[in-house]
Amino acid sequence: MNSNVLNHGKKIVAVVFLMAAVGINAQAPVPPKGPNPGMEKPKPGPLREMTTLSGTVSKMSANDDFVYDGFYLNGSGGPVLVKFPPHLGSQITSVVRQGGQISVKGFEEVAPNGEKTFRMKSATANGKTVEETPPAVPPTPPQETSATGSGTITELQKNKEGHTVGIFVDDTLLKMPPHVFEKLGTSLVKGAKISFTGVKKPENSGEVAERKFNIVRAGTISIDGKEYSL
Repeated sequence: MNSNVLNHGKKIVAVVFLMAAVGINAQAPVPPKGPNPGMEKPKPGPLREMTTLSGTVSKMSANDDFVYDGFYLNGSGGPVLVKFPPHLGSQITSVVRQGGQISVKGFEEVAPNGEKTFRMKSATANGKTVEETPPAVPPTPPQETSATGSGTITELQKNKEGHTVGIFVDDTLLKMPPHVFEKLGTSLVKGAKISFTGVKKPENSGEVAERKFNIVRAGTISIDGKEYSL
């Protein structure tokens, strides 16, 4: 009899313990589920007021790769550099003419060098409008082409601030990171002999070059009897 009572008591204790555990689990707060890695929402950009500029086009502007990415507009407030994505170059050059009238919608911004520019969102000239759109995705991505060469430095390419951003080696424009020009500035001079390996810049769809060069992003260079990996 005592054994039956003891067993019955053990069962009651087990049931009570199980119910308490279930209650605790049911009351435990569920932590909020965060976003999956890589799925975070992008931070919204600044709110920019859109305005419209009208005037005449004085000349085109190109980046350090000699690819058109802007033009100068002469309006009532004076000349303004209008910037557009390089992949729109073929569309812009098809409607923009030097001395021609143009209306541009966009917003003001300040370039890293402090120069005030006007970022184009759309441009209308000769009855045609070019809208800023993302670059088209090519059916097959551009293939990287290896390049090697050697020759004489014929000229240093400078940006608007006077910093060296490239070197001309005969018919090739050799591009390197800024710190390379800083460390090897005394060696990278006109007339110096240099050899290099690297990757040739592909011709991207929609871009229009002001001047066509064989542009190479250097991977290694040899100068003054020393070889460097970039």
